[in-house]
Amino acid sequence: MSTITTTPQPATSSLLKRLISHHPLMAFFAIAFAGSWIAWLPLILAQNGLGLLPYTIPNLLYPPSYWFAALSSITGPTLASFTVTAIISGKAGVRQLLRRYALWRVGFRWYLLLFVGVPLIQLACASLFLGTAPLTAFIQQWPLYFTVYLPNILIISVAIQIWEEGGWSGFAVPNLQKRFGAWRAVLIFGPLWALFHLPAFFVPGQIFDQKVGPITMIVQMVFLVILATLTRIIMTWIFNDTKGSILIAILLHAALDASNSGSDFIHRLLPASQLGGYSLGANLLFPLVAAVVLLIFTKGRLSYKPEQTSKFIEAPQPAEMPLTNVER
Repeated sequence: MSTITTTPQPATSSLLKRLISHHPLMAFFAIAFAGSWIAWLPLILAQNGLGLLPYTIPNLLYPPSYWFAALSSITGPTLASFTVTAIISGKAGVRQLLRRYALWRVGFRWYLLLFVGVPLIQLACASLFLGTAPLTAFIQQWPLYFTVYLPNILIISVAIQIWEEGGWSGFAVPNLQKRFGAWRAVLIFGPLWALFHLPAFFVPGQIFDQKVGPITMIVQMVFLVILATLTRIIMTWIFNDTKGSILIAILLHAALDASNSGSDFIHRLLPASQLGGYSLGANLLFPLVAAVVLLIFTKGRLSYKPEQTSKFIEAPQPAEMPLTNVER
């Protein structure tokens, strides 16, 4: 007599897991925003935040806002990326996600762009507003490239961007592209990325040096949405051309932070009296020109290859076990 034996079926997954499985992108952003904003609350409520509670967060080596930005990136995008990936793709998906952190064989030109091109482009944009002063200052103070710019890339990468881009480039960008295509994904993600930084508006010294009115906050947020969207066009193109490397996304994000008009590198090169006159335009000029050129020359595709994306966001599925006949 033959009987058919089957492996026991797993217990029905919880409602929460089913919701995440059916709506992974919504779940990712819900976890990322909730985890990040909750992490900011102790600083926002403190005396060196909005001053609503009677305590002060101490300054330890770096301002408190730096540490909370790092913490919020861990409890936000990184937590969301690994949680949703584990639920929808299991251990194989998590392993695949981790491998993309170490994807470094992407071509020497990208490292040249990150470590040399980005700061020179930023300085060239500043020169359009300030004449030859930025480039002249760089030539005269070139050791700052090694003592300030490169160390800042390392610090920003390890403290913040490894956690932030672990979520954005680890999960959000590839999955948004898979569903909506490249340029639509950027239009969706850009405003969300800007909104993610909303808690920083309530911490003095992060966005504003002093208390401002709602109109100023709204104008600044609109500017941030535009800047974030344009910047993500560039980052998405590089992401697609580097096979979805999270490592390159981390370094690129850090390089942009380390060389923008508010960075320590620029502040040491140029006197404070010059910075206010060009910072807004210089921050916007580079991503605007680069984004327009990329959209035109790639026809909006931003080097997106659906088959390549599927390889690194879809974990291999185990083969189905055939039914076995057991003879008695």
